[in-house]
Amino acid sequence: MRIALDVDGVLADVMESWLDITNPGRLAPLAKSDMTSWDFWARHGIKKRDFYHQLDSCWRQWQSIPPTEPDLAGPSRALGELGDVDIVTARSPVTNRHVKAWLADQGIPYDRYVQVAAGRMKAGLDYDVYIDDSPVNVGAFLAGGKRVVLYTQPWNAAVPEDPPSRVVRISRLGQAADAIRSMLHA
Repeated sequence: MRIALDVDGVLADVMESWLDITNPGRLAPLAKSDMTSWDFWARHGIKKRDFYHQLDSCWRQWQSIPPTEPDLAGPSRALGELGDVDIVTARSPVTNRHVKAWLADQGIPYDRYVQVAAGRMKAGLDYDVYIDDSPVNVGAFLAGGKRVVLYTQPWNAAVPEDPPSRVVRISRLGQAADAIRSMLHA
């Protein structure tokens, strides 16, 4: 089995770091709970280019990016017992070395690091299951006949778990291995 594991929003809580750099100077500071859609930044007057540039800035300071939850190494190892686990990310190429340093610092094991130009491109890769948080990517994965373990974030709350054999929602990475097993037996 081949498993694609996303970084931003699944392993790394980069949005918390982004809030730290974007909120100073804003008249109305943002909270993670305000991020109720994939392109939430547009609704708050932030240009796409600026948003992604700020995310790159967060990764240049990778030591300050918190994990989405404590001890991600254990659940990552459990996924490795099911098959090959690759980090598959649409991060900007200029941040790859920072992302890899962050993964090593967190003790997260993986087989390969795969960087794509855009999130939807992940769907064209040869993986059996994708663990991701993007509602846009979920649509592309399903259109390609793939299975998705959706890591719950405010921006993907509207994505249904239907059919459960193709999309299973988790709130902790420790639930991913069991979710994958249940998908395979559905």
